[in-house]
Amino acid sequence: MSESLAQEQKRIKPNFEDIVASRECMSDKEKQITFAFLEYCNAKNITYKWSSTNRWNLKAKGKSIGYIGIGVRKADNNSWCILLDLKELLQYKDFIQKEDLAEIICNNINYCERCNHKNPCSSSATILGKEFHNLCGITVCFKNPNAEALKIAQKILDFRLALSHGTVSRPIFDSVTDGLTRINNKLYVSGISDSQGNSNENMDNLFNSKYNSYFYAGPYGHMSTGHSHSVVFELDKSVELKMYGIVTGLRLDVPESWALYGSASKDEPWTLLDEQDGFPKPVTLYTEKAFKIDASQTYRCYRIVFEGTKFVVSQVHMYMQ
Repeated sequence: MSESLAQEQKRIKPNFEDIVASRECMSDKEKQITFAFLEYCNAKNITYKWSSTNRWNLKAKGKSIGYIGIGVRKADNNSWCILLDLKELLQYKDFIQKEDLAEIICNNINYCERCNHKNPCSSSATILGKEFHNLCGITVCFKNPNAEALKIAQKILDFRLALSHGTVSRPIFDSVTDGLTRINNKLYVSGISDSQGNSNENMDNLFNSKYNSYFYAGPYGHMSTGHSHSVVFELDKSVELKMYGIVTGLRLDVPESWALYGSASKDEPWTLLDEQDGFPKPVTLYTEKAFKIDASQTYRCYRIVFEGTKFVVSQVHMYMQ
């Protein structure tokens, strides 16, 4: 039995350049533009490794920023495209306005071709004031780009490359915590559960001091669903916290809001210590934002209640004097 295209590419993991060079349906001008983009990527240290059938993942500074593909659409088998993730860029509206990118972005939003009314696989989103549907992520797609479209794609990438963000190995910690002592979660956190006393790995990830794991809330998986997510953590002794920090993870999805409570024990009343109605902008990967606790009392048990249907949090940090 002969191999399918998917099986063949999975086995050999072809180079994008070789696929482009072999495609007779592409004109010399189209190939010239394609290779110009690859030269740009090489100059900017953007890698493009094969990830799935006819798709190569664009990655820079340790994070995925989009992909390039060729013949990825059933209706446009001969096309090639540059697809860029927009979530980070959309936080910088001044840049979008200055470079006149709003109309270009809205006209090139990438829709999921698998979505339909009977079997939707995605969600809706408001992008630059407009409502869009059938989106599996928020991305902009430049299909068969000409020289002008290529310049726009490169302008977007240049801006994103200039943004600072943390990595798994080197998270960015909030400077407002300087002078305070961060509690070692692995040593001091002796119990983790929800409001009903149940525990699972999803909650444990918040306090394992590992930034490559995370608490997940969303439509996939069984450990965290719904809108409200309560996590109770008990310390091995009572402490007076001065600040606490929320660390983002591998995605820009963050809780819509949250509240932190303290108590002498799980069975006693909870005292509200802090509440936030959103994560400070801009949101960047593996980055901590710390918040002051306005309380002068020691507690052994703390409870944080996240609100939101889809987000990740890498770690919760606690600080004492």
